[in-house]
Amino acid sequence: MLLEKVWKRGTQEVTKALLANRYYNWYVFSRRLTDTLREKIEPHYPTTSSSFFRKNAPSDKKTVVAMHNGWTESGGWADRLRGIVSAYLLSKEMGYDFRIHFTHPFPLTLFLEPNTYDWRIDPDDLYYTQPQATPVCLEIGSESVWQVKKQKEYLHKAIEQAQGEQIHIYTNALFAYHELFREAFHALFRPTVRLQTAINEQSEILSTNYVSVSTRFMGVLGDFADTVVVSALPPKQKEQLLNACMEQIRKIHKTHPTKKVLVNSDSTTFLSVASQQPYVHTVPGTICHLDTSATGVETSEETLYQTYEKTLLDFFLIAHAECIYRLEGPWMRPSGFPYAASLVGGKPFHAIAFTL
Repeated sequence: MLLEKVWKRGTQEVTKALLANRYYNWYVFSRRLTDTLREKIEPHYPTTSSSFFRKNAPSDKKTVVAMHNGWTESGGWADRLRGIVSAYLLSKEMGYDFRIHFTHPFPLTLFLEPNTYDWRIDPDDLYYTQPQATPVCLEIGSESVWQVKKQKEYLHKAIEQAQGEQIHIYTNALFAYHELFREAFHALFRPTVRLQTAINEQSEILSTNYVSVSTRFMGVLGDFADTVVVSALPPKQKEQLLNACMEQIRKIHKTHPTKKVLVNSDSTTFLSVASQQPYVHTVPGTICHLDTSATGVETSEETLYQTYEKTLLDFFLIAHAECIYRLEGPWMRPSGFPYAASLVGGKPFHAIAFTL
């Protein structure tokens, strides 16, 4: 009845009402996204005779596999991480084995290795036929508490009803974002020796006491290709936004006058401006989004490491910061990257909203 009344007021209000309605977000919007995801994935899983078995198949026990293999967009690092941890915690709760198949845009093992739980799986042990392997897809429509609850219920039921030995999960579900996230992350991962060495080198430059500040401009400064295409701002508005962000960083430094400020951003322009301050430190390297940076051309592991090292370095250095800040201004988008890092590091997180 409420939506019928709003409908008469115009398209904009209808859109706002629908997006504010949790039932619409879950039963319509999220399911449409999931259907689109499933259409991309299922052609890779032909149905075959149930008598077919791969020679090197693992045991008969069900195994849940978090999949990031380039068959569909998987989001940025934080998006993928929350989906992996969500699948791990649910698998653990249900008593199933858990593995990770993360090969795109880089092999996860370039940067992370198992810590106390071995999540590796030999590619030869993966099924890609139904019903031996069941692909399970779930796209998220919103981040409401109610929908997060529904995400877990949906995946639990899908895993429970799946046939065959393997359940391949394609999702960035949010329900792992709670007090168990840190514990789960550290059970699964530790940096490789090469990445840990780079972390140590940057930590020596920062010293033990520093804070971090993160920004996400999504291309409005005209220097980054995100998954959402946006138009670059006119020069005057770019300057206003840059100045406003720098003013927030100056305020943060006044709050922590003896500490360096680690600045992380998707904008080379902003990093260049911020690094002019003597108390600011930025990590050198390539800025990239995991879904938009892949070229489709076969690349050596050394090149892949050099391309994506900054992403992982930034993440762990933010996690080690004493306090973690995220700037949220006009034309900007709140990044999940520093929030996920704050959970991993168990450090205080503050979102700072500002206007021009």
